[in-house]
Amino acid sequence: MKLTLRLFPVLALLSYSVAAQIPADGTIHLQDVEIQGKRFGGLTGREVKRLEVDKNLSSVTGTTADVFRQLPSVITDIEGGITYRGSSKPGLLINGIPYGLMEENSGDMLIQLPALFFNRVSMTAVPSIELVPDGDAGVLNLSSAIFTKEDSPLTLTLGAGLQERYNAGAVVNLHPGKFHIIGKYNYRREYRKRTFSKTTTNKAGTTVMNNNADARPDVHLADLSIGYDLTARDLLTVYGLYNLMDYSRYGKIHNNKLVEGHLQPVMFRHRYNDQRQEAYAAEARWNHTFTNPQEQLEVIFNYNNFGYDEDNEYKNEKPETGSIIAEDNYYVRQDKHNYYISAIYRKMFENDWMFRAGYIGRFKNENYRAEGNKLAAGEWVPDETKENVFDFYRRTQLLFASLGKRWGAFYAEAGVQGELNWQKLEYQSQTSSRFHAYPRLRLSYQTEGAGEFALSYIQRAIRPYGSDLNPFVDYSDATHIKKGNTGLKDEFIHSLELSYTYNGTNFRLTPGLYYRNKANRVMDVALPDTGNDVVWQKENVGHSQAFGFELSGGWRPVPVLSVGLSGDIYRDEIDGRTIGYDSKKSMVCGDVKGNVNVAITPTTELQLDAFYISDQLTPQGKIKHRSSVNAGISQYFMHRKLRANVSINNIFNSLEETTIVDTPDLQMTQVRNRDAQVTWLTLTYNL
Repeated sequence: MKLTLRLFPVLALLSYSVAAQIPADGTIHLQDVEIQGKRFGGLTGREVKRLEVDKNLSSVTGTTADVFRQLPSVITDIEGGITYRGSSKPGLLINGIPYGLMEENSGDMLIQLPALFFNRVSMTAVPSIELVPDGDAGVLNLSSAIFTKEDSPLTLTLGAGLQERYNAGAVVNLHPGKFHIIGKYNYRREYRKRTFSKTTTNKAGTTVMNNNADARPDVHLADLSIGYDLTARDLLTVYGLYNLMDYSRYGKIHNNKLVEGHLQPVMFRHRYNDQRQEAYAAEARWNHTFTNPQEQLEVIFNYNNFGYDEDNEYKNEKPETGSIIAEDNYYVRQDKHNYYISAIYRKMFENDWMFRAGYIGRFKNENYRAEGNKLAAGEWVPDETKENVFDFYRRTQLLFASLGKRWGAFYAEAGVQGELNWQKLEYQSQTSSRFHAYPRLRLSYQTEGAGEFALSYIQRAIRPYGSDLNPFVDYSDATHIKKGNTGLKDEFIHSLELSYTYNGTNFRLTPGLYYRNKANRVMDVALPDTGNDVVWQKENVGHSQAFGFELSGGWRPVPVLSVGLSGDIYRDEIDGRTIGYDSKKSMVCGDVKGNVNVAITPTTELQLDAFYISDQLTPQGKIKHRSSVNAGISQYFMHRKLRANVSINNIFNSLEETTIVDTPDLQMTQVRNRDAQVTWLTLTYNL
């Protein structure tokens, strides 16, 4: 009954229609991308770069996090968190729209979401004015490939991997009459093991924490789009999505104290954790083309919900005797309601003038509840230190307009987004509002060959999530105790980029220089708590800036071989003087990655790829370098209707992540790892 009620908005909207959520002309308005029918995986597009997942053999059987690592200047951490050009807060969208499940819990989503479900990812450092101005370094977008009548009406996928990994999926593609029906479903199950160790030294002494945990998450993901060509110029669309991740895990935390150079066990803490993340969405779109095909109107309504439930049971064991000396529990509930409305008008005038204007409305309601109990004298009593009641509301309304003009090879476009933002924290009844204008400018010049120079300026924002503002301490994970901050300010970012793009028949090269200036940067800061605990708290760490150079390229010397290479090097600077540090910190950081694709025979294809990430700067230290080598091979049968793909990720098990904090009052070394060394065999059949 609960599931039926939650799906009711989706089913109600599906009484209308969708054609894969894309306008009648087959473009998603991230702008400037045309997909070429390439045999191997590789980037396409200019200002917006796109990657087709099914042509990347080493990641096609993996997760969305594995796919994102194929993009230039994009890295993901051990838990799926994304960093783009040194920023951990790019905009993350699904079909151009912000979703609750892609916010603070996006890492869990990305390391579980099957790569083949949203089988196209795109990126841009200069997002369209038609998108929300959220995210600093740019936007990463998940979308589906365009299915037409010529594509297979049914695609089936079945996969299995080492260590109890399974995956099964199906895509239905039907076009009866004026209808366009596309439905997808995917189920994924994994057995995941994680290791964690942390050595902390403060005034209370040195402690060591170790934690090994395992989990078996079940992930269900489904969507359905039904489209109807109302007229030759009107496309009515609706869309529904449902996602469920549910798992139980057990972890044993070893708390030890360093005494005269020797570890002395203090306590074993057993954690029994059940977690459920559920999301659903309902969307309707209307695309209208006027009598003049260069004049269009697009209207979108989207509602998406995200729910997070977590139950924790703890038992403290005395190492000397093995007896249980204390028991407690902790329950967390989070619910997000997101509403998105937009109306966009586009018109191409004579003499190559281009005008765009529109409205975007975003409305968020978020609720957080937590409670805990402890066993005292044989009875369970409430633990007031674990109580958390927090409600957050935000209303964001935005008007935008831009005007562009082409003079031969030269193009110029200027625009502005004007935004009124209101938000309320029920905690202490805090209410605030602000108006902000986000200007932008783009100049480009098309050379006589296949090259283009572009100079872009754009301003964007990062708004703290409700959980970032939640002032209560979250004790659910003893290895990462965290706390929000009601006083957080929005971050404002000025970005400038000078780039050149060359798109030849068999060669692609895109160098670029970029500069990013950020005020009120929000970052996690490790603070000593009572005893030997460390609490990670959100803080505005003041002004910061990054200056970098990015290069990506691809070469196809012969039809059976393609090579891709990309690199990013930047100087990251953090001014932590607002939180008590006496000077700015800076570090030169970067990453490099490459791939080789070979057609061994007409039906056998091989891909090898690798990446290296240098040390990354944090307010109090750094995250040490890491790397990975991956491989995938596909064998086709039955005139390429059936494909068998074998992939191996993290071949040398080199993704271990080490975080170092080094301040006068706190020294900490934290090491995280998981079984990212994964092998999959996947069969895909197209009817």
